[in-house]
Amino acid sequence: MMDELAVIGSFVFCRAHGYKLCAAFPALTEAYFMDRPPISYVFEKTVPRTIGKELKYECKEHHESDCTRCFDWTATAVENIKQQAKLKNSKVMPVDISRKEKLQFLHSMGVDLPSTTRLPEDTIEKKFRGAIDDSQSFATLIARPPFDPSTLPLWSKNTCKTTLLEAVRRVNFEEAFAHSRARSAGKENAWDLFGNTFMDARQTIMGLADGLDKGVKTAMIQDKDTKYAICVRVVEVCMLNKETPVMVVLYCRGTRDAPAFDTLQWVQEVVSNRKSPALKVTATPEEQKLLLAILNLNARRLSSAYPVKRNSSGTEATFALSFLLPLGPVNQQAIGKLTRHPGCVVCGKKTVSKCSRCLAMTYCGAECQRVHWKEHKPTCNSLHGGEWAEITFSMQPTEMRLAAAMGKKLFMATWNNMARPTMDNTNIKSYEDENPLPPNIHSLNPFLIKMQRGLTSAMPPIMIYDRTRSIEAYLCRDIDLEGYDKTMAQMHTGQRGLKIYRWVKRIGDDKLSVCLNRAPPKDPQW
Repeated sequence: MMDELAVIGSFVFCRAHGYKLCAAFPALTEAYFMDRPPISYVFEKTVPRTIGKELKYECKEHHESDCTRCFDWTATAVENIKQQAKLKNSKVMPVDISRKEKLQFLHSMGVDLPSTTRLPEDTIEKKFRGAIDDSQSFATLIARPPFDPSTLPLWSKNTCKTTLLEAVRRVNFEEAFAHSRARSAGKENAWDLFGNTFMDARQTIMGLADGLDKGVKTAMIQDKDTKYAICVRVVEVCMLNKETPVMVVLYCRGTRDAPAFDTLQWVQEVVSNRKSPALKVTATPEEQKLLLAILNLNARRLSSAYPVKRNSSGTEATFALSFLLPLGPVNQQAIGKLTRHPGCVVCGKKTVSKCSRCLAMTYCGAECQRVHWKEHKPTCNSLHGGEWAEITFSMQPTEMRLAAAMGKKLFMATWNNMARPTMDNTNIKSYEDENPLPPNIHSLNPFLIKMQRGLTSAMPPIMIYDRTRSIEAYLCRDIDLEGYDKTMAQMHTGQRGLKIYRWVKRIGDDKLSVCLNRAPPKDPQW
């Protein structure tokens, strides 16, 4: 029996499940802790070390066997008890998401922050919530919380002329092209299942919609080892607009180590109901945490006036109420804003120095620069000794300026590969007046741009823009012959000879200094 136990930070844990045999609260029985979020993630934070004949566990972060920072189980248990005490009156389900997991979730959404980042916890949390909101198009769809779905009409296939599955599916041009290439190669999808947490969460929401199309309103989302689960019942589906459904759901979380008794009873009821079978979805523990983060975020925005009918047996008494919007790829403007922060590239504090080799990264001091060097080295090497050329840009392509000079009106259609493939995201412009020069949000700091040649003529304009679209201009041969020819000479180094990514500095109202002969180590997320 003792071989099955581990002592970590003066607490005893079951090696099989991470379940805690608590010595901190001798007056309380183990049954008191049965209905709480468990500390079952304890072994994820430890590294086993054999010292002589004794097996000890050290924390991964500090490599200490009695680390008071990582192994403060009393504080963790107290916090879990408080969370559980609030559960019946809470709008959300308690879930523990570590800083590392938030960074991994952001990465799966296309928001890459340095692995060495020392940004404060609240900044990481803000970026995490911002990415979730953009993936839901929350600000566009819901003007101001609290949100009351009872004010909306119910979703109807007859009214919307489409299935719910088709209505919640969201892809951008880039993903559509990737799926097309994958199918040409004999694959069903461009992304393997369980290979990207965010993609998996989007698939799960589409799975719920597909189940509703077939009349299934309940679902059990659990991992393949059945250790963690989310129980869901869709209360109703409403229409935000003719293209956007919103699924109102009741949900609860359960774990094998410390299951909520109401959840077990709910599962038994659902399984025994042969008339309405539940949808079973396999989802990794990480995907479940991301789904819970989305549900919890939306739950806090739901109006308390919304009337919900829970089941008559009472097993949904502790279920939280929330809603799910269609999830889509995070757009490039949001990615640009979420990956950029003022100050030191590592911690966000006020900067006092730059990398002396490339002048591309700014730091608050030597410590952050040292921590960041391993990650920065490939970029630094690619920029060191690069040829910086000055270019002058125009806010209009050549054809538009010529047409305006002749008193004609021309239209130009552009689209963003990171936007959904609909006519709403095809930007049709007419250039009657010169667009104002964009504000300089980058100051003198280097930033990445995409330079993409057009296909309209033998000497097409080159479109220039950064990830936030704070600058969106053109490099034209009639405006800057030398800069245009130098840039076109580099186009063969980019994807299909059509686009390249380069570091630039804003050195004037309509001027950029571009490191033309050095590409980033890899094409950035765009």
